[in-house]
Amino acid sequence: MGMYRSILVDDEELARNRLKKLLFQVDSVDLIAEADNPFTCIELIGELNPDLLFLDIQMPGLNGFELIQQIPSNILPLIIFVTAYDQYALRAFESLAIDYLLKPVKLSQLQNSVSKLESLENRFLKHRENLPTSQRQSNPLTGYIKRFVLKMGKKWIIIEEPEVDLFFTEDKYCYLRSKGIDSIVNFTLQELEEKLDPSTFIRVHRSTIIAYKSIKSFRSLGSARFEIELIDGYKVISSRYYSHVLKKYLVG
Repeated sequence: MGMYRSILVDDEELARNRLKKLLFQVDSVDLIAEADNPFTCIELIGELNPDLLFLDIQMPGLNGFELIQQIPSNILPLIIFVTAYDQYALRAFESLAIDYLLKPVKLSQLQNSVSKLESLENRFLKHRENLPTSQRQSNPLTGYIKRFVLKMGKKWIIIEEPEVDLFFTEDKYCYLRSKGIDSIVNFTLQELEEKLDPSTFIRVHRSTIIAYKSIKSFRSLGSARFEIELIDGYKVISSRYYSHVLKKYLVG
């Protein structure tokens, strides 16, 4: 790839400055931005579409693994974790990270990671493409997503899984509904279906995924279609395509 357009993410200023000085000495790294929190990082990835993240794990709000889950797969950069904790190494490599470096990082270690990046990148991409679709979004990327990061004006908020009633698409946007409020999320429903725990959510229409706990009642409309009423009164019409899933739920 040549130069890797990179973002450095660490909430500790001293650690960030130290690693930044080292990265300036690595010829194939072009450090285009830095973030002191995971929310700024999410925004920067959307704006800059970097090739590579140097990512801390323990951060306020979201840890490094949770941050990865918030990034749509089509813009997810390569990841090199840089952390003070060695207990996350196995989980990091299961998430298909390129490398895992322990603080304080030495220049030689950093250069070694970046020098082997191209071959590791090819192996990473090949392995990821060979994974079943469901595994690309859930297991390798640290499990089913349990928290959803949304931007409300200038504020970032986190919606926990139990607070979600449904996801739906409308006018080319995907929305999360929680407590009667609809908020845009940066995923397609297909991506969400692959990221969400199937024991918690059910897809009932090409435009709708519902949380089981939010379902109040079903009413058959014939032709394998159902009217589904949620606890808050919101109603959804299921499609025949997903009738087998609904029938299994109703029976079981």
